[in-house]
Amino acid sequence: PAAVVCVAYLDAVPQTETELGTTGNNVAAFYTIWSYAPGAGRRLIRAARIHIATSRPEIKSYVTLSPKTEMARKFHISNGATMLADNETTVNYQYE
Repeated sequence: PAAVVCVAYLDAVPQTETELGTTGNNVAAFYTIWSYAPGAGRRLIRAARIHIATSRPEIKSYVTLSPKTEMARKFHISNGATMLADNETTVNYQYE
């Protein structure tokens, strides 16, 4: 694969990794993305958003649980996300 993403389905926006162990039907939380080719991560996030919207219409919020790194910030901002929350050890970005 050119890229891989992990998604948790939750009832609320997670602030910690521990919260990824819960389940729900309101929020799709992207929490890991690996990209092995230029632009593959961007394409995968967009495709995953479309797939989830089609297959799970109950999901209304698309967020990340990201590390507090400049690399993560640049990736999400350049892909159209906005910062939703700056948590103690993580950052949430929101995709429309």
